[in-house]
Amino acid sequence: QSVVADVHIIYNLEASSMVNVDDKAVYPYTGFFAITPPPPSDPSIIEADGGKWIRLPSDGRLVEYFVHGSTKNDAAILVDCPGGGATGALVGKLPGVAEWCEAHNVKIISPSYPGFGHSEVRPGWTIGEWPKSDLEPILEQEGVTYSFMVTGTSFGTPHAQAVAVYFGERVKVLGLRVPYVGRHVSEDVGLPLGQANMRYDSKSCNTNLIGHVIGKAFMSTVSDPASFFDEPSGASRALISCLQPKALEQIKKLNNEHEDAMQCLKYDVNRGVVVSGQGWLYMCATDTLLDHKFDVRDINRDKTNIPVIVWYAEDDEDCPPSHGAWLVEEFGGKSRLFSGLGHVGTAFVDHVKFLDEVRMAA
Repeated sequence: QSVVADVHIIYNLEASSMVNVDDKAVYPYTGFFAITPPPPSDPSIIEADGGKWIRLPSDGRLVEYFVHGSTKNDAAILVDCPGGGATGALVGKLPGVAEWCEAHNVKIISPSYPGFGHSEVRPGWTIGEWPKSDLEPILEQEGVTYSFMVTGTSFGTPHAQAVAVYFGERVKVLGLRVPYVGRHVSEDVGLPLGQANMRYDSKSCNTNLIGHVIGKAFMSTVSDPASFFDEPSGASRALISCLQPKALEQIKKLNNEHEDAMQCLKYDVNRGVVVSGQGWLYMCATDTLLDHKFDVRDINRDKTNIPVIVWYAEDDEDCPPSHGAWLVEEFGGKSRLFSGLGHVGTAFVDHVKFLDEVRMAA
């Protein structure tokens, strides 16, 4: 009965979801359950937001990215991999980051993932291929042909790991906040899954009833992601209470003690769904969220000795703290263990200090 009810609700929310799709290269699904791709992005809107964009040579997708900080030709480069739901605009808005960049002559380059902000959707994208497909063309467009620092937060941490694997000795230091590793590695070394198994993948949500229902129900739940960091109600509150029972109290504390940063976060995650919620849909599909198609243990296997900084939380209900502890042990990294702020707080509190640690280790 609940499945029938969900189908009725979802189909009324977006009756246009069952259509044929023309762009087979990026969006291969057609038929009754195929989800309508969002409209093409408008580069002028990205520019008006202070961002930049590139049309990828590999598949023609438009990807937005943001450049923050120093404009000097000799600026050190830091590639920022945002957390899940965020866009490349966020890091430059966090308290103190812009000033830190200017003080230390650092330029931050932060792309938005497929489907977030005005980056166009790509169903079934894998984190292991992202450095080559999305990041490398951006770095080439920005004239970055030399070494750089890389940081990642939450969902961005496997992206940052993949960058270190792909670029190797060009990466001067790897900084990770509230990290997790992919399913293959976590199962191999005896860790729990790094993220919840959402029970659908990019194919099933476009090709069969159950996958479509799960995917569309989830997408409607995250249509106003800022509400997760405010006073969530209804389905949003139920989802948080189910996945992260302590998060509601922690978020209340963060809103009281770190109001400026939380306002930046709320604005940016809503910017992430300004075109559609399909970034969330495909981010949380198991073939992207869990199956990364690279092995984090390949970092430094060629003896490049990339320094690794890991900040994680013992009360993290999103990315298991055991993953942070394992990364510290695996790479002998410098670490900081938080308590009382949960996943969200540990993702951004003291970010300037985190950037200082990263810069000093480079």
